[in-house]
Amino acid sequence: GYPRATNPQLQRLQAEGGLTYFSDVRSCGTNTQASVPCMFSHLGKEAYEASNQRFENLLDVLQRAGLAVLWIDNQSGCKGLCERVDQALTRTLEDPALCSGGECLDEIMLKGLDQRIAALDATRRARGVVLVLHQMGSHGPAYYRRSPPAFKSFLPECESNVLQKCPREQLVNTYDNSIVYTDHLLASTVRWLQGVARQRPVDTGLLYVSDHGESLGENNLYLHGLPYAIAPKFQTHVPMLSWISPELQARLALRPDCLRQKAGAPLTHDNLFHSMLGLLDV
Repeated sequence: GYPRATNPQLQRLQAEGGLTYFSDVRSCGTNTQASVPCMFSHLGKEAYEASNQRFENLLDVLQRAGLAVLWIDNQSGCKGLCERVDQALTRTLEDPALCSGGECLDEIMLKGLDQRIAALDATRRARGVVLVLHQMGSHGPAYYRRSPPAFKSFLPECESNVLQKCPREQLVNTYDNSIVYTDHLLASTVRWLQGVARQRPVDTGLLYVSDHGESLGENNLYLHGLPYAIAPKFQTHVPMLSWISPELQARLALRPDCLRQKAGAPLTHDNLFHSMLGLLDV
Protein backbone atom coordinates (compact mmCIF):
# COMPACT_ATOMS: atom_id res chain seq x y z
CA GLY A 1 0.00 0.00 0.00
CA TYR A 2 3.02 2.32 0.08
CA PRO A 3 3.29 4.48 -3.04
CA ARG A 4 7.07 4.07 -3.38
CA ALA A 5 8.60 0.96 -4.96
CA THR A 6 10.45 -0.25 -1.86
CA ASN A 7 9.70 -3.97 -2.39
CA PRO A 8 10.26 -4.72 -6.10
CA GLN A 9 11.78 -8.19 -5.62
CA LEU A 10 9.20 -9.38 -3.11
CA GLN A 11 6.41 -8.14 -5.38
CA ARG A 12 7.76 -10.42 -8.12
CA LEU A 13 7.79 -13.33 -5.68
CA GLN A 14 4.25 -12.50 -4.65
CA ALA A 15 3.18 -12.66 -8.30
CA GLU A 16 4.74 -16.13 -8.54
CA GLY A 17 2.70 -17.33 -5.55
CA GLY A 18 3.62 -18.54 -2.08
CA LEU A 19 4.25 -15.11 -0.53
CA THR A 20 1.74 -13.52 1.84
CA TYR A 21 2.03 -10.09 3.51
CA PHE A 22 0.28 -9.55 6.85
CA SER A 23 -0.64 -5.88 7.06
CA ASP A 24 -1.90 -5.43 10.64
CA VAL A 25 0.72 -6.80 13.04
CA ARG A 26 1.62 -5.31 16.43
CA SER A 27 4.86 -5.85 18.31
CA CYS A 28 5.43 -7.07 21.86
CA GLY A 29 7.61 -4.06 22.71
CA THR A 30 9.22 -0.96 21.22
CA ASN A 31 12.84 -2.15 21.42
CA THR A 32 14.84 -5.31 20.79
CA GLN A 33 15.54 -6.02 24.47
CA ALA A 34 11.80 -6.15 25.23
CA SER A 35 10.39 -7.60 22.02
CA VAL A 36 12.72 -10.45 21.11
CA PRO A 37 12.45 -12.53 24.32
CA CYS A 38 8.69 -11.85 24.39
CA MET A 39 8.05 -12.88 20.79
CA PHE A 40 9.92 -16.19 21.28
CA SER A 41 7.89 -16.98 24.42
CA HIS A 42 4.77 -19.16 24.46
CA LEU A 43 3.11 -16.88 27.03
CA GLY A 44 2.14 -13.90 24.88
CA LYS A 45 2.78 -10.26 25.76
CA GLU A 46 0.44 -9.86 28.74
CA ALA A 47 1.41 -13.06 30.57
CA TYR A 48 5.10 -12.69 29.69
CA GLU A 49 5.31 -9.22 31.17
CA ALA A 50 3.42 -10.32 34.30
CA SER A 51 5.55 -13.41 34.97
CA ASN A 52 8.97 -13.80 36.58
CA GLN A 53 9.06 -17.54 35.90
CA ARG A 54 11.69 -18.99 33.58
CA PHE A 55 10.45 -21.05 30.63
CA GLU A 56 12.09 -22.62 27.60
CA ASN A 57 11.80 -20.37 24.55
CA LEU A 58 10.79 -21.36 21.03
CA LEU A 59 14.37 -22.30 20.07
CA ASP A 60 14.71 -24.58 23.11
CA VAL A 61 11.45 -26.33 22.24
CA LEU A 62 12.48 -26.85 18.61
CA GLN A 63 15.83 -28.25 19.67
CA ARG A 64 14.14 -30.52 22.22
CA ALA A 65 11.98 -31.80 19.34
CA GLY A 66 15.18 -32.96 17.64
CA LEU A 67 15.60 -30.22 15.03
CA ALA A 68 18.89 -28.50 14.24
CA VAL A 69 18.64 -24.84 15.30
CA LEU A 70 21.08 -22.12 14.28
CA TRP A 71 20.88 -18.44 15.26
CA ILE A 72 22.87 -16.13 12.98
CA ASP A 73 23.28 -12.63 14.38
CA ASN A 74 24.21 -9.49 12.47
CA GLN A 75 22.96 -7.17 15.18
CA SER A 76 23.00 -6.72 18.96
CA GLY A 77 22.86 -10.36 20.06
CA CYS A 78 20.06 -12.80 20.88
CA LYS A 79 19.17 -11.44 24.36
CA GLY A 80 19.83 -14.86 25.91
CA LEU A 81 17.57 -16.78 23.52
CA CYS A 82 20.30 -18.65 21.66
CA GLU A 83 22.48 -19.63 24.63
CA ARG A 84 21.52 -23.30 24.33
CA VAL A 85 21.54 -23.65 20.52
CA ASP A 86 24.18 -23.26 17.83
CA GLN A 87 24.96 -19.66 17.00
CA ALA A 88 27.13 -17.53 14.73
CA LEU A 89 28.02 -13.83 14.89
CA THR A 90 28.53 -12.12 11.53
CA ARG A 91 28.66 -8.47 12.56
CA THR A 92 32.39 -8.54 13.30
CA LEU A 93 33.50 -10.46 10.21
CA GLU A 94 36.02 -8.87 7.87
CA ASP A 95 34.62 -9.09 4.37
CA PRO A 96 35.80 -6.23 2.14
CA ALA A 97 32.65 -6.33 0.01
CA LEU A 98 30.08 -6.43 2.84
CA CYS A 99 31.78 -5.11 5.99
CA SER A 100 33.26 -1.78 7.08
CA GLY A 101 33.53 0.35 10.17
CA GLY A 102 32.93 -2.53 12.58
CA GLU A 103 29.67 -3.76 11.08
CA CYS A 104 28.46 -5.75 8.08
CA LEU A 105 25.58 -5.50 5.64
CA ASP A 106 22.88 -8.11 6.21
CA GLU A 107 23.80 -10.20 3.16
CA ILE A 108 26.78 -11.42 5.16
CA MET A 109 24.39 -13.83 6.92
CA LEU A 110 23.81 -15.71 3.65
CA LYS A 111 27.53 -16.03 2.87
CA GLY A 112 28.83 -19.51 3.68
CA LEU A 113 25.39 -20.57 4.90
CA ASP A 114 25.61 -24.04 3.36
CA GLN A 115 28.88 -24.69 5.20
CA ARG A 116 27.39 -23.51 8.50
CA ILE A 117 24.48 -25.91 8.07
CA ALA A 118 26.79 -28.78 7.11
CA ALA A 119 28.61 -28.30 10.42
CA LEU A 120 25.44 -28.87 12.47
CA ASP A 121 24.68 -32.23 14.10
CA ALA A 122 23.90 -34.67 11.29
CA THR A 123 21.08 -36.50 13.10
CA ARG A 124 19.28 -33.26 13.89
CA ARG A 125 19.95 -31.92 10.41
CA ALA A 126 18.20 -34.94 8.91
CA ARG A 127 15.06 -34.12 10.92
CA GLY A 128 15.03 -30.49 9.85
CA VAL A 129 16.93 -27.20 10.11
CA VAL A 130 15.64 -23.97 11.63
CA LEU A 131 17.61 -20.82 10.89
CA VAL A 132 17.05 -17.51 12.66
CA LEU A 133 18.58 -14.55 10.83
CA HIS A 134 18.75 -11.53 13.16
CA GLN A 135 19.39 -8.70 10.76
CA MET A 136 20.58 -5.15 11.33
CA GLY A 137 17.67 -4.12 9.13
CA SER A 138 16.52 -0.51 9.47
CA HIS A 139 18.01 0.24 12.87
CA GLY A 140 18.82 3.90 13.40
CA PRO A 141 20.15 6.38 13.81
CA ALA A 142 22.68 5.60 11.06
CA TYR A 143 20.07 4.57 8.48
CA TYR A 144 22.43 5.58 5.67
CA ARG A 145 24.75 2.71 6.64
CA ARG A 146 22.00 0.10 6.23
CA SER A 147 22.07 -0.05 2.43
CA PRO A 148 24.92 -0.29 -0.11
CA PRO A 149 25.14 2.18 -3.04
CA ALA A 150 23.42 -0.19 -5.50
CA PHE A 151 20.21 -0.09 -3.41
CA LYS A 152 20.00 3.64 -2.77
CA SER A 153 16.93 4.22 -4.93
CA PHE A 154 15.87 7.45 -3.22
CA LEU A 155 18.21 10.46 -3.01
CA PRO A 156 19.46 12.64 -1.43
CA GLU A 157 19.98 10.80 1.84
CA CYS A 158 20.34 11.96 5.43
CA GLU A 159 23.97 11.09 6.19
CA SER A 160 23.92 12.09 9.85
CA ASN A 161 23.22 10.38 13.16
CA VAL A 162 21.57 13.59 14.37
CA LEU A 163 18.26 12.98 12.64
CA GLN A 164 16.66 16.24 13.75
CA LYS A 165 19.14 18.14 11.59
CA CYS A 166 18.04 16.41 8.38
CA PRO A 167 15.14 17.54 6.18
CA ARG A 168 12.34 15.00 6.64
CA GLU A 169 12.33 14.02 2.95
CA GLN A 170 16.03 13.09 3.18
CA LEU A 171 15.42 11.05 6.33
CA VAL A 172 12.56 9.18 4.66
CA ASN A 173 14.74 8.57 1.60
CA THR A 174 17.42 7.01 3.80
CA TYR A 175 14.95 4.82 5.66
CA ASP A 176 13.23 3.71 2.46
CA ASN A 177 16.60 2.68 1.00
CA SER A 178 17.11 0.41 4.00
CA ILE A 179 13.76 -1.20 3.15
CA VAL A 180 14.81 -1.67 -0.49
CA TYR A 181 17.88 -3.52 0.79
CA THR A 182 15.82 -5.68 3.17
CA ASP A 183 13.59 -6.49 0.18
CA HIS A 184 16.72 -7.74 -1.59
CA LEU A 185 17.86 -9.73 1.47
CA LEU A 186 14.50 -11.50 1.85
CA ALA A 187 14.21 -12.26 -1.87
CA SER A 188 17.78 -13.59 -1.86
CA THR A 189 16.92 -15.82 1.10
CA VAL A 190 13.89 -17.20 -0.73
CA ARG A 191 16.03 -17.88 -3.81
CA TRP A 192 18.52 -19.70 -1.60
CA LEU A 193 15.68 -21.80 -0.14
CA GLN A 194 14.45 -22.59 -3.65
CA GLY A 195 17.99 -23.68 -4.56
CA VAL A 196 18.19 -25.97 -1.53
CA ALA A 197 14.91 -27.62 -2.53
CA ARG A 198 16.22 -28.23 -6.05
CA GLN A 199 19.27 -30.05 -4.65
CA ARG A 200 17.42 -32.40 -2.29
CA PRO A 201 13.82 -33.24 -1.36
CA VAL A 202 13.11 -30.82 1.48
CA ASP A 203 10.17 -28.54 2.27
CA THR A 204 11.23 -24.94 2.74
CA GLY A 205 9.62 -21.79 4.08
CA LEU A 206 10.39 -18.34 5.44
CA LEU A 207 8.63 -16.28 8.09
CA TYR A 208 9.78 -12.67 8.51
CA VAL A 209 8.70 -10.23 11.21
CA SER A 210 10.26 -7.11 12.72
CA ASP A 211 10.73 -6.79 16.48
CA HIS A 212 9.66 -3.13 16.55
CA GLY A 213 9.08 -0.12 14.32
CA GLU A 214 10.70 3.32 14.06
CA SER A 215 9.59 6.94 14.39
CA LEU A 216 10.86 9.19 11.61
CA GLY A 217 10.06 12.61 13.06
CA GLU A 218 6.29 12.29 13.36
CA ASN A 219 5.25 14.58 16.24
CA ASN A 220 8.98 15.31 16.61
CA LEU A 221 9.70 11.72 17.72
CA TYR A 222 12.63 9.71 16.38
CA LEU A 223 13.94 6.13 16.57
CA HIS A 224 12.17 3.73 19.00
CA GLY A 225 11.95 2.65 22.62
CA LEU A 226 9.13 4.77 24.07
CA PRO A 227 7.06 3.10 26.82
CA TYR A 228 4.51 0.89 25.09
CA ALA A 229 1.50 2.60 26.64
CA ILE A 230 2.37 5.93 25.01
CA ALA A 231 4.34 4.76 21.96
CA PRO A 232 2.97 5.86 18.57
CA LYS A 233 1.88 3.21 16.08
CA PHE A 234 5.07 3.83 14.06
CA GLN A 235 7.02 2.05 16.82
CA THR A 236 4.59 -0.85 17.33
CA HIS A 237 3.14 -1.57 13.85
CA VAL A 238 5.53 -4.06 12.26
CA PRO A 239 5.83 -5.83 8.91
CA MET A 240 5.33 -9.58 8.68
CA LEU A 241 5.34 -11.89 5.68
CA SER A 242 5.64 -15.55 4.87
CA TRP A 243 6.91 -17.48 1.87
CA ILE A 244 5.81 -21.12 1.78
CA SER A 245 7.16 -23.44 -0.91
CA PRO A 246 4.68 -25.54 -2.93
CA GLU A 247 6.03 -28.68 -1.23
CA LEU A 248 5.45 -27.27 2.27
CA GLN A 249 2.01 -26.01 1.27
CA ALA A 250 1.12 -29.54 0.16
CA ARG A 251 2.45 -31.20 3.35
CA LEU A 252 0.57 -28.77 5.60
CA ALA A 253 -2.57 -28.81 3.40
CA LEU A 254 -2.21 -25.03 3.40
CA ARG A 255 -4.43 -23.08 1.05
CA PRO A 256 -2.71 -19.88 -0.12
CA ASP A 257 -6.02 -18.30 -1.13
CA CYS A 258 -7.39 -18.84 2.39
CA LEU A 259 -4.22 -17.43 3.91
CA ARG A 260 -4.42 -14.32 1.73
CA GLN A 261 -8.05 -13.76 2.75
CA LYS A 262 -6.96 -13.64 6.40
CA ALA A 263 -3.78 -11.63 5.83
CA GLY A 264 -5.40 -8.35 6.91
CA ALA A 265 -6.66 -9.67 10.25
CA PRO A 266 -5.15 -8.13 13.42
CA LEU A 267 -2.14 -10.15 14.58
CA THR A 268 0.60 -9.69 17.17
CA HIS A 269 3.91 -11.23 18.17
CA ASP A 270 1.77 -13.57 20.32
CA ASN A 271 1.00 -15.52 17.13
CA LEU A 272 4.65 -16.32 16.33
CA PHE A 273 5.40 -19.17 18.76
CA HIS A 274 2.35 -21.26 17.89
CA SER A 275 2.60 -20.56 14.14
CA MET A 276 6.17 -21.87 14.13
CA LEU A 277 5.19 -25.06 15.96
CA GLY A 278 2.50 -25.61 13.34
CA LEU A 279 4.82 -25.00 10.41
CA LEU A 280 7.40 -27.41 11.84
CA ASP A 281 5.01 -30.20 12.93
CA VAL A 282 6.06 -29.91 16.57
